[in-house]
Amino acid sequence: SRGINAEYGEFQTFQHYFKRINLSMHSLQRVLLRSSLVLPRRVAGRALLSSEADVGLRGKFQKLMHGTSPPDHSSQEAEEGGAVDPAVLKEREAEIAALKESLAEESKLLGEMKDRYLRALADGENVRNRAKKELEDSKIFSIQSFAKDLLPVSDVLEKALESVKEEDRQASATLSNLHEGVSLTYSQLHQVFKRHNLIKIEPLGEEFDPMYHEAMFQVPDPEKTPGTVCTVVQSGYILQSRSIRPAKVGVVKET
Repeated sequence: SRGINAEYGEFQTFQHYFKRINLSMHSLQRVLLRSSLVLPRRVAGRALLSSEADVGLRGKFQKLMHGTSPPDHSSQEAEEGGAVDPAVLKEREAEIAALKESLAEESKLLGEMKDRYLRALADGENVRNRAKKELEDSKIFSIQSFAKDLLPVSDVLEKALESVKEEDRQASATLSNLHEGVSLTYSQLHQVFKRHNLIKIEPLGEEFDPMYHEAMFQVPDPEKTPGTVCTVVQSGYILQSRSIRPAKVGVVKET
C-alpha cells in the first residue's frame, strides 16, 4: 500500500504541473491575440474579418478597433495603413518572452515529474512482482520445516531395514513379517515425499556438487575419477530443487 500511495502522490503532482502548463499556454495565446490587435489595420482586418460567418468575432474586433459601433466600409478603408504603437508592441513582446520562458521552465519541470512518475510506477511494479514471488515461494516451501523433521524418521526406518540380514529373515517368520511391515512403512513414507516434491539424493558415483553434497572425507582411489562421490554416509533431500539437507559423502582424492 505504501508503494501505491507514493504512486498516487506522484500522479497528483504530475496533474498539478500539467494544469499549470495549460494555463501558461492559454495566457500565451491571449497575449498573441492581443498583439494582433495592434498590428496595422490592413493585416489585422484581413486576419479577423476574412470569415463573414464569424459575426461575433468581427463585431468584437471592430469594437476594440473603434471603441463603439462598427464604422462603415469607406471609413475602414480610409484608416488602412495605420502605424503600430512601438511602446505597446514592445510591451507585448516582453510579455510573450516572459511567457515563453515560463513555459520552458514548466516544460522542463514537467519532464522531470514525468520521469519521477515513471520511475515510481516501475518501483511499484517491482514491489508487486517481488511480493507475488515471495507469496508463491511461501506456498511452495511452507512444508519445508515439517519435511526436515520427517527426514530422521526415514533415516531410522532405512537403518532398521539394513540391519536385518537375509538369513535371519528366512530363519524367523516373525522377524520376516516385521521386516516386511517396516519396508512397507518406509515405502509409503517416500511416496508421500514424492507427492510433495521431496526427493531423496543418491549421489554415489556422481561428481561432487557443493550445492547438494557435503564432503566428510577424501579417499585416494586410482581406479576412480578424482572429485567423484565414492561413499554416501547420509542421504540428502531436495524440496522443489532446493536442498533442505545435503548428502554427507566421501570424495575421491586427487593423486
